[in-house]
Amino acid sequence: MSLVRKIARTYFEYSNQSDMAQIGTLLTHNCTYYSRQLGFFVGQSKVIEMQTVFHAQYQLLSWEILSLKELKSNVIEIEFSFEGVLQNGEQQTRQGREHILTYNGLIQHIAVGL
Repeated sequence: MSLVRKIARTYFEYSNQSDMAQIGTLLTHNCTYYSRQLGFFVGQSKVIEMQTVFHAQYQLLSWEILSLKELKSNVIEIEFSFEGVLQNGEQQTRQGREHILTYNGLIQHIAVGL
């Protein structure tokens, strides 16, 4: 398995566990994150802060990787499905696409919804 695939799978595994400390170990210090729903975030601490707030909205949440496609040696496109239960009990399901770019074995950029 290529390094970028391993990093992507590990990132989703830690996300399913809501393990912000472990997610942080996968990110470069100056990483960036973009989502159509949430906007832009710059820097490891801001990305982890945003993800902490996002995860706290849910009683349960889970992503499933539907497909992985390496676009370049350091860029992967992920098709995923998401299921979650908000704190108020509302259930959410959706599918989407995420791109992860790596640099020196860490995540440099995450783009969701492109």
